[in-house]
Amino acid sequence: MRRIPGWVWAVVVAVTVAAHGPARAGGVWVTLAAGLPGASAPSSEADLWFDSPHAPPYVAVTSTPGTIEAGTSGGITSFGGLATPLLLNLADGSAYLTGGSKASDAALARGPKGGSAGGRASATPLPNATVPDTAALLGIKLADPDAAGARDLIAELTDSTGKSLGTGTVSVPDGGWWVIGLGPDSTTTPPPVIDPPPPPVVDPPVVTPPVVDPPVVTPPVVDPPVPTDSPGPVATPEPSTLALVAVGGLATTAIRRLRVRKSA
Repeated sequence: MRRIPGWVWAVVVAVTVAAHGPARAGGVWVTLAAGLPGASAPSSEADLWFDSPHAPPYVAVTSTPGTIEAGTSGGITSFGGLATPLLLNLADGSAYLTGGSKASDAALARGPKGGSAGGRASATPLPNATVPDTAALLGIKLADPDAAGARDLIAELTDSTGKSLGTGTVSVPDGGWWVIGLGPDSTTTPPPVIDPPPPPVVDPPVVTPPVVDPPVVTPPVVDPPVPTDSPGPVATPEPSTLALVAVGGLATTAIRRLRVRKSA
């Protein structure tokens, strides 16, 4: 039986890790609600959500407007500024923070968009905790009251480097209650849609037509026309013929002279 080389196992392990990767945590929802004393329905509400790439998701309360209450299925803790940071472990459920007048059970169980917060987290809120680097930091403060006595409750979330994760605000009526709910959300933020880059502009190739020499046309040889009214060729007498004619002329002249003398 042949042994599988070690580098083959290394490649298999690397591919398996790359394919599955570490388990990705979900997000964390945060709800804010405030209402009149004794009222179950909130008069002001807000929802926000932030990514929690680390598991389990931790939220550490770093500042509070006085003494407030934190609750999970693991227990209820009343704390103030001296007990911060208070650490909430939202690995398996939700938690709440409340202040002001007593809030109703329905207000404490409020989840995103007015729905249910679901099951409570099993871990007990931990005051004066050591905060993990992966925890989100929650600061809570109340603004000065307006003319009617209402005060803005502001919840600010940051990561360990101070980068903002989200801010929510509700108006707390004079003498009213407020609740901040927190819980894990398995829905992750969808990745941003990135348009593909436009294709590069490519100039069409310059096509140079081939240089073609024009064909050489040889004109046909055409004999000039023979004129019909021109005289025919003139015969030139031969030298011997001219001599004979001259001798004959001289002989005729001599004979004529002899005849003239005889007749005289």
